[in-house]
Amino acid sequence: MARRIIVLAVVGVALSAYFIFFKDREDMIYPLAISLLILVIAYTFQYQIDQLMIRGVPQKLDIDMRHMLLRTTPQFSQMPVMQQRMVEDRIKRWIIKKDFINKNEQDAPEDVKYILAWYAILLTLHQEDFLYDGVNRIVFYHHPFLSPAHTDDVHIAEVESEDGTMIISVPHLIKGHMEKGYYNIGLHAIAQAYSVCYPTEPIQWPTDIWDQLETISTIPRDRIEAYIGLPLTDPWPVAVHHQVTYKDVVIPEVQQILGVAGLVSPPPA
Repeated sequence: MARRIIVLAVVGVALSAYFIFFKDREDMIYPLAISLLILVIAYTFQYQIDQLMIRGVPQKLDIDMRHMLLRTTPQFSQMPVMQQRMVEDRIKRWIIKKDFINKNEQDAPEDVKYILAWYAILLTLHQEDFLYDGVNRIVFYHHPFLSPAHTDDVHIAEVESEDGTMIISVPHLIKGHMEKGYYNIGLHAIAQAYSVCYPTEPIQWPTDIWDQLETISTIPRDRIEAYIGLPLTDPWPVAVHHQVTYKDVVIPEVQQILGVAGLVSPPPA
């Protein structure tokens, strides 16, 4: 709704300006001022406006996005209908909350927003707070990138806790979700965001946790680091990735925090 108001306000500004500057219509100054005021208010409070409009109204995914999730996420497809509806509502509200930024003048496919939202909701099924306040900007690149925090390392995903930004490479995000054999960088990044937004007491990992994670996946730590492009110091995002991705896996440190709802469903055959 806020975006519609913004579009209408922009049209009002453009028409008023046209009549003022090209038709010498001084009486259009007032419509111009009103349109500008509406534009500023709608842009500044767009999240609040959208939340107000959908408050108390269960949100549903459009048919294409729902089918995409049913096809690519076994956890979602195996949920009871009522839980699916709750997840759909949370996904829509999560997406409304976030500011998505496309780099390189190339728009990311709409699917990628819903893929990230799905993992965000999956990891918060056990709790009421699911909006990940504290990580509200998501930047999409279409290739590996450098960032202000890592100016020398080309990488494919990063969560910057200080300014609340997630940066991610769209092709790697899609491959990780859609194709077998690729590390799921979207799930990894959301797990990092979870640790930023919902801090817990420091996890007492076993001394051989990286060996345990390699045993589960057969992927050594250095290969994951080489794929992402950054060193891994915290086992958390990798442990969450493996808990969600691999069948019959029990990682107590993850289940203690996230519960087991939705996390232990088998991957697609």
